[in-house]
Order: sequence, then structure tokens, then C-alpha cells
Amino acid sequence: MSNGGFSKKEMRFLLGIGAAMGLRQLGLLMVMPFLALYGKELAYSTPGLIGLSLGIYGLSQAVLQVPFGHWSDRWGRKKVILAGLFIFTLGLLLAFLARNIYLFILARLLQGSGAIMSVAYAWVGDRIESSRRNKGMSIIGILVGLSATLAFVGGPVIHRWLEVPRMFLLCAVLAVMAFLYIWLFLADDGKPAGQAGQEEFSFAGLMKDANLVKLFAAGFFNNYLLVSQFYIVPLLLEHSLGSEGMWQVFVPSTLVAILAMRVAAKHADAGRFVETTALSFGAVALGTLAYYIPGTFWVGLGLHLFMAGYMCLTTLLPTAVTKLSGAGYRGKVTGVFNTWQFIGSFVGGSLTGILWGVHPAYAILLVAAVAAAGVLVVRKVPAAPLQGEEPLVS
Repeated sequence: MSNGGFSKKEMRFLLGIGAAMGLRQLGLLMVMPFLALYGKELAYSTPGLIGLSLGIYGLSQAVLQVPFGHWSDRWGRKKVILAGLFIFTLGLLLAFLARNIYLFILARLLQGSGAIMSVAYAWVGDRIESSRRNKGMSIIGILVGLSATLAFVGGPVIHRWLEVPRMFLLCAVLAVMAFLYIWLFLADDGKPAGQAGQEEFSFAGLMKDANLVKLFAAGFFNNYLLVSQFYIVPLLLEHSLGSEGMWQVFVPSTLVAILAMRVAAKHADAGRFVETTALSFGAVALGTLAYYIPGTFWVGLGLHLFMAGYMCLTTLLPTAVTKLSGAGYRGKVTGVFNTWQFIGSFVGGSLTGILWGVHPAYAILLVAAVAAAGVLVVRKVPAAPLQGEEPLVS
């Protein structure tokens, strides 16, 4: 073994999945800051339809996470991931061609319909043994995090030369690159182990599992925090740094978060999952409270704490879910987890926007309260089952 305990085959797999998910993330986030303004240029657009074009992506993601996970349990991870990337690419190409708001809404619906993140998590759970799964997830998290940072920093720069339709075309090229890599270079293991002879999976039974429900709630909180922070922080920095200068806080905060994520993965693998996860939520809560202090320094400090906590949680929570689910049902269980995450994204953006309109202090306070609730939820998850090999759902 090499490369931190992974074989060459495992490392190639992790880098491939991480690169594919990273390219997909890059394609999604690079255009996000410009969609509301671009929607005004489309025929038949209204404020309500523009809002629908923004939100329908998250809605279709939430609705289809579980079906994609189920299909991957039945037909194999690779086939379903390729199908999802194909649908995602079609949505990007349709957005490039769309000249009216209705066609653009359909394009955004298709982009969200390629709901493959839960399948990627499940595939890692299939290929990487439990004792090293946090490290494997952290590698993917680094690549996805770097892609998100590159998108946030590079999007405004690219937009200087490319209009929004051509940015969608560029994103489609990135998606095709991810598709080709997975198709040509990652082996298909067939159906996940444990399919034959198992009883029908019960979603009602799943939601009765207290430990998994707590992890689903933590995933909801984490994505609520993500969207809320990306709503709040740019507004706080708008007059001091401007959109072109925000890279000065986002880039270093992401680099710090990557280091924190690697440390957190080691501690979680050593049996300190609960403590590490609670500390991550606590860092987000403390960083959010720093926004009450005027000044760019305090906003930057708060963002550093948020990014460190968020990146750790993005690695630790899905890993815990895969450990508590059997191989034959892992796709469906992680699909439920990702569904709650996308619901958190929708609620976080909507509620933060409403409260910000009333008073920014209320929006910030609720974000801090949600992070504090995350601390309480994960403290109730027993650490012992997360250290063993036996799943709770099988």
C-alpha cells in the first residue's frame, strides 16, 4: 500500500470520482452568480419565473436523489453515474440554446435531474473499506472544494470574456470530460454486494433508525449553513472588497479548510467522530457570530471558521451514513441523506433571504442557531456503531 494506505487502483478510483464530481461542481457554480440577471434577458420572463429557474434545480436534485440511489443499487454505480452525467450535459446544452424562460426552466430541471452525488458516495463506500473511508472521502472533498473555490473565484473572471450561454457551453465540455474519464478509466464492479436474497428495503423502517435520522438532520443543517453563508458573506463584503476582490478571503479560507478536513478525517477514523463533528458545527456557529462585529477582518475570520467546519462536515457526515448502511442498500440510504441536504439548501436560501429583508441581524442569528442545533444533534449520535463494520440498515 502507498498513498496514505490506498493501493494504486484505489487512489486512481478516488481521484477519478473526485475529479468527475469536481468538474460537475465547477460547471454548476461557475454560472450561479449571473443567472438572475441573465433571466431578465430571456423572452416571456417574469420575476416569478426567474426565481423558478433558480430553484427548480435544487428541487429536482432533492426529488431524484433516492431514485438514483435505488437504481444504482439495482444496476450498478458506474452505469447510473454515467446516465446522470449525460442528463446533466443535456441540460447544460439546452441552457446554451434557450432563448425563452420556459426552455431555460426545462434546462435547469434537467441539470438537477442528474442527481448522482449519492451514487458517488455509495460507490466509495463499496470500494474503500470502512477503516479508511474517511480518508477516501476527504480526497474527494478536497477536489470538490477546490473546484468550488475555482468556480467562485474564476466565474467572474471568465464572465468578462464569455456571456452566460457560452459559459453553459463551457460547463458542458467539462461534464463531457468527466463522463469520458469514468467511462474509459474506472472499472465497473457490477451490482453492489448484498443484493441477492435481501428483503425489500423499507423507507419507513429507515426513518425509524434514530442514528441515521440524526445524521440526515445534520446534513440538512450543513447545507442550510452553506447556502446561507454564501448569501450573507458577499453582502457583508460588497462595499469593502467588491465581487472582484472576494477571492482574497475565499481562497485562503478554503486552503485552511482543506488542512482542517484532513486532520478531522484522521481523528474521526481514530474513533472520535462525535467530538470532531460537534467541533465542526461549533466552529461554524462561532464564525457566524463574528459577523456581528463590523470590519472586513471579522468577516474574513468568520468565513475561515465556517469553511473549516463545513468542509469537515462535508467529509464526515456522508462517511458516517455509508458506515451505517448495508452495501445492498447504500445507494438508497445515501440518496435519502442527499435529499435532506438539498432540502436544507432550498430552505436555507429562502429563509435567509426573507429574514435579511426584515433585518440582517435576524438572518445571522438564525444561521448561528442552526449551527448550534447541529452540535446538539451530533452529540446524540453514539460513537461506537460508527467505529464498527456492522451496518444498522441491511
